[in-house]
Amino acid sequence: MEPAQMKITQTQLHGTPSNSPLARVLARTFTRTSALAAARLQVFWRSIIWTSLVRRAGRKRTTLSVCETAALGDRRFISVIQFERQRFLIGSSPSSITLLSKLPDESSSGEVTGKASGEKIDAGLA
Repeated sequence: MEPAQMKITQTQLHGTPSNSPLARVLARTFTRTSALAAARLQVFWRSIIWTSLVRRAGRKRTTLSVCETAALGDRRFISVIQFERQRFLIGSSPSSITLLSKLPDESSSGEVTGKASGEKIDAGLA
């Protein structure tokens, strides 16, 4: 065999040269797709872990509870949290949890003290 016949080009080994436009597009697409899949998987696992922790905490402590939750979109929520007789309005996002307001205490009969029923509670939101 002649030496010229024994040469194998990079294209023959790998299918497409690494500097071809097709290879660059495929690499970018793969990178974006895998990053998106990793982000979705991370959100999924965080939600499973959070749900598991909330369920365990709910079983162990009857004094701490989530009374109500409202979704605001884009993984943002506001919730009324009750600890013993104290109630708090909190806001949560993927990166933080913020105390918005301390709400009036709840009496042992289930009535809210400090506000007339049906009256709006100012949550400090503008």
